[in-house]
Amino acid sequence: MDLLKGKNIIITGGSSGLGRACAIKCTEAGANVHLLGRNIEALSELCMSMQGRNTYHKADMRNPDDFAAIISNIVTECGTIDGLVYSAGYQKTSSLSATNTSDYLGMYMVNTVSAFELCRIISKRQFHSGSGASLVLISSVMSVVASAGLTAYCASKAAMVSGARAMALELAKKGIRVNCISPGHIQDTPMMDELFCDLSETEREGIIKEYPMGLGKSHDVAAMCLHLLSADSKWVNGQNFVLDGGYSIR
Repeated sequence: MDLLKGKNIIITGGSSGLGRACAIKCTEAGANVHLLGRNIEALSELCMSMQGRNTYHKADMRNPDDFAAIISNIVTECGTIDGLVYSAGYQKTSSLSATNTSDYLGMYMVNTVSAFELCRIISKRQFHSGSGASLVLISSVMSVVASAGLTAYCASKAAMVSGARAMALELAKKGIRVNCISPGHIQDTPMMDELFCDLSETEREGIIKEYPMGLGKSHDVAAMCLHLLSADSKWVNGQNFVLDGGYSIR
């Protein structure tokens, strides 16, 4: 399957979890992936294990000032960008009374602002392919539902979805599509491992029971990413795809 043959795809958070699964899926489809993240050793290991002309770059989603230089280097060495998967992000459970200004700012920077900044940079004429580039932002089911203790997280993910719609309208004239994927609980990611470590067995079972089709896996999200990055979805723009096995319709 060569849905992305020869395409240059940037993936953030590629060292583990959803980003890693998306990177592997993209290379299997013929893409050259360019991994961005903080764990340079893990990025290097993944990069070397995959087929294609892949690269990796140290980048901190808390410091978007570095993005322009990184994107410029990728384009100079490998060609213009055909797609982005923004899978970096973090979740912190905290009551409203215990959440402070720095919690909100930190959450928004990683989960929202840096995603928008990468989209802005890639959409510059000299950086994107001009032939149907696709930007895929990984949000969360918490962008459409809510949970106590996740005020900052819910707000940051909902802002991502809303902003993506506006970008989709603005960038359509450049041939660039912008879509979001909002997964529910994905069982084979570090974020889920950390969450479940803090819960009792009863609490874990309670979460699982809320999902009519059980918890998801990273390859479920990677498959949707592949579709949205490919020409098969060339008329899909400004949408938020909720992948949660029925959780949000209960």
